[in-house]
Amino acid sequence: MNQKTLLDRSDASRFIAFPFSKPDGRDAKTKSSRWSKVSSESSSSPTNDPDFSALPFDILTKIAAPFNFPNLLAASLVCRSWGDALRALREAMVLLRQGKQFKHGRGGVGRNLEKALVSFLKGAARGSTLAMVDAGLVYWERGQKEEAIALYQKAAALGDAAGQCNLGISYLHAQPQNHKEAVKWLHQASVGGHVRAQYQLALCLHQGLGVEQNLQEAARWYLKAAEGGYVRAMYNASLCYTFGEGLSHSRRQARKWMKRAADRGHGKAQFEHGLALFSEGELLKAIVYLELATRSGETAATHVKNAILQQLSATSRDRALLLTDNWRALPSSR
Repeated sequence: MNQKTLLDRSDASRFIAFPFSKPDGRDAKTKSSRWSKVSSESSSSPTNDPDFSALPFDILTKIAAPFNFPNLLAASLVCRSWGDALRALREAMVLLRQGKQFKHGRGGVGRNLEKALVSFLKGAARGSTLAMVDAGLVYWERGQKEEAIALYQKAAALGDAAGQCNLGISYLHAQPQNHKEAVKWLHQASVGGHVRAQYQLALCLHQGLGVEQNLQEAARWYLKAAEGGYVRAMYNASLCYTFGEGLSHSRRQARKWMKRAADRGHGKAQFEHGLALFSEGELLKAIVYLELATRSGETAATHVKNAILQQLSATSRDRALLLTDNWRALPSSR
């Protein structure tokens, strides 16, 4: 996938922006009255366990809709009434798994996006925000952006961080764009710890999209996302330290984050880290990173790599290429 850069600006043009790959709430008064009803019914029968399955469906969905399967199973085992009440969400998890199998062609089934979407939508109808998000992704990839956004909105309103993140990114790319709404949802997902949202929020703060430009806040969110394992944020955090934008200039910190991004497969980071190694006389290591960058599509790395290869013996060249072939990226959140 080709990586796009942000709009050319004197400072922010060095920072990379990446493409997006990827309410039915009732008012508080109504919910309060329903809770009161459940409480009064429970207190009238003190010898019986409270029947949590009698909770309104929208409240149960709010509580358990974002659960993954292990958490949902644990909640279902609390008591029989919880197990009964969460049956629909357990069914949704089965449908979600089926949808993923069809989407990726796993589990002995062929890849079939239409069947995947049907499974995701059935899971979404049973209240799973995970299924809502996956259905939204299929719609978005098919160009049906209104349908995707509607599902993201529903998942976001139920507190799903991935839904909030995807909704925010959707507003950045929808026609017309809505930067303020994008920042609102990206911030909610970021506070909830979603690293991709943190990175996208940092980009908005860096460029002043939907919010006043704030380089310090942008750098803070880059670092949070980087510490959470998001490779693109690692690269941008390195640039912040390199140019002193939002962070105090630190060559050591810049090198640290650049290497971390390079070791996790970021092509531009591999190129720049290779250049740094070359400038320090580490020719063998430089070749490895420059070759990796070349394979990632960084054409400028090819010219530097070829110039260095001419300075190495045949044995060293073979050694460098063998190290490159055996290289594996470290785990990341991408």
